Amino acid sequence: MGIPISSGTILRNQYSIIRQLGQGGFGRTYLAKDLYRFEELCVLKEFAPQLQSQSVWQKAQELFEREAKTLYQLQHPQIPQFRELFRETLNGQIHLFVVQDYIAGSTYRELLYPRQGQTNRFSEAEVIQLLKQLLPVLVYIHSRGVIHRDVAPDNIIQRQSDGLPVLIDFGGVKQLKVKVEELETASAGIPATLIGKRGYAPEEQIQLGLVYPHSDLYGLAATSLVLLTGKEPQALIDPNQSQWKWRQEVSLSPNWEPF
Repeated sequence: MGIPISSGTILRNQYSIIRQLGQGGFGRTYLAKDLYRFEELCVLKEFAPQLQSQSVWQKAQELFEREAKTLYQLQHPQIPQFRELFRETLNGQIHLFVVQDYIAGSTYRELLYPRQGQTNRFSEAEVIQLLKQLLPVLVYIHSRGVIHRDVAPDNIIQRQSDGLPVLIDFGGVKQLKVKVEELETASAGIPATLIGKRGYAPEEQIQLGLVYPHSDLYGLAATSLVLLTGKEPQALIDPNQSQWKWRQEVSLSPNWEPF
């Protein structure tokens, strides 16, 4: 993947790197300042796969640009706005970057940490409020043919400015990793890694890579149970019967039956 981009590096004469936020199979994510927009904070998602074949690299770029265009067209106040796609040559290698809004706040994973060990993690009322605020976002993206693929506490941020949940880290670019791996390994017959977190994604997604709108609903339901119980799905699923066993972990209203 190469060396991380150093703090202070300016890309495209516009984006000044502050620090690295994360790292994935095909690149890294950075927090940066947009020098053209009064040093407003933004997020740069890098796509820099190490590919042996030039033809596969060309196909990867085409797929990346297509996916970036799809995400750019999403216009919703609870989704980070994708601003642009640009290329930059670093150490002799072409890197692709998607620029999107930075959302100040804490993920629901981060919000859960200080509550774990308490009798009440997230209250029933808090989780119902989350569902009411986030379900319309899923309706919106599904109506435009987009499936998130990775709904989980790590990918929902409670925005600092208004407390609303914001859905981040769409799986579209991650899915490119799968598609490119398939191109690279097709002749060798090696299966590509599939997208989704075990326990937060239905089995057809984990095992076969099949995704549908209800895949995101499954992820949101699993997220709700994790917030209510403070336990990960692996601790709430009976491995012998592959069924959720959460009712003994938390006392809820009779009408609360997500599984």
